[in-house]
Amino acid sequence: MNQYKVLTVTHKQVPLGQLSNYIVPFDKQTTNYSQQLQSIKQEMKLDELMYLNTCNRVTYFFTTTQPVDNQFTAGFFKTVNPEFEACNVMHSQLFEGVEAIEHMCEVSASLDSLVVGEREIIRQLRVAYEESNEMALTGDDIRLAMKMLIPAAKKIYTETHIAEKPVSVVSLAALRLRELEIPQHAAIILIGAGETITNMSAYLADMGFQNFSVFNRTLANAEKLVSSIGGKAYQLDALKTFTGGFDVIISCTGSVEPVINEEIYQQLIGRDTQKKVIIDLAIPQDIDTTILSRNQIDYIHIDDLRSIAQKNLSLRKAEVVKAKKLVHEFVKEFQAAYIERLVEKAHSAIPQKLHEIRLRAVEEVYAKDVASLDPHAKEVMDKLLDYMEKKYLALTMASSKSNLRHPH
Repeated sequence: MNQYKVLTVTHKQVPLGQLSNYIVPFDKQTTNYSQQLQSIKQEMKLDELMYLNTCNRVTYFFTTTQPVDNQFTAGFFKTVNPEFEACNVMHSQLFEGVEAIEHMCEVSASLDSLVVGEREIIRQLRVAYEESNEMALTGDDIRLAMKMLIPAAKKIYTETHIAEKPVSVVSLAALRLRELEIPQHAAIILIGAGETITNMSAYLADMGFQNFSVFNRTLANAEKLVSSIGGKAYQLDALKTFTGGFDVIISCTGSVEPVINEEIYQQLIGRDTQKKVIIDLAIPQDIDTTILSRNQIDYIHIDDLRSIAQKNLSLRKAEVVKAKKLVHEFVKEFQAAYIERLVEKAHSAIPQKLHEIRLRAVEEVYAKDVASLDPHAKEVMDKLLDYMEKKYLALTMASSKSNLRHPH
């Protein structure tokens, strides 16, 4: 198993903004992307290669029998990105053999992720393997590893509480809306069009909401968001004169002053006396707090959501100990499966050799005796030889595997 290697750079080694220095610098849709990965495999003399790139990690999972030292690593990343002269091998982590398999299991179970317990990594791993396989980068060793890694990760998620309880403020805000039983026809005002509001809008769309009004300083960004979720886009200043009504306001901007003060809120609410929901995900807050005491509002603030998220994350981290025990069990299972695979490979030549012995016996050694047999006797002899071949192959394979499992 020593041929298994992992070279990885994550948020733990470098700031997220510097991860781009370690990725394959080509668009996945272009031929160059495949050619670059093929080039890495050939130039570094790798037997197999799988490439994984997420928002917080760059991982190269490969097999080779050559030593992987600092010189190899420097050459590797120079091949990955010739433009990056300042690549420091100290920023990357190397795992070899059993440790490489253990690390990939921890990655697949999100134990090494920025947010512990996020299941998205399973999909990312599967896609990474499928893409690498389609580009003919992988072979039998990585195939065997991935065949076992994905079920192992799913087992960890099932048998521990590592993925339970939301830990992002966006998912917690969406959960709060669900708990408030807001009807799907509710009118929702979204203020901002950055990453947080975009992620929030995806949750809202999944929940069936469709009536959106998006306000943003840059109208083009509001229009882009509306194109994916529906609704209408407005310039941020239009809040002061908006009369379309609302049931829910969700806001997250970079403003240093409240985006909605008492005057704007009264304009938005008009003569509507129904209780409203406001989710303020901005720091500093977008909603003037004087509004809260003067109006009927279910107010959800980012500080409250963060507090819940932190508690939930602590609960997840408490499950890491259980998860790591399952990782160690998986490593043992993989070692056994890998040895069995070696036995299968070693036995792969036997059927052909056995068939050659049979042909030589029938056509050369006992040719005269066979020729003297009547058609029925020849048919019986062929059936007998077929039976003996199959039984011999099954017996040798079973015996070898049995010796592996019970060496004494």
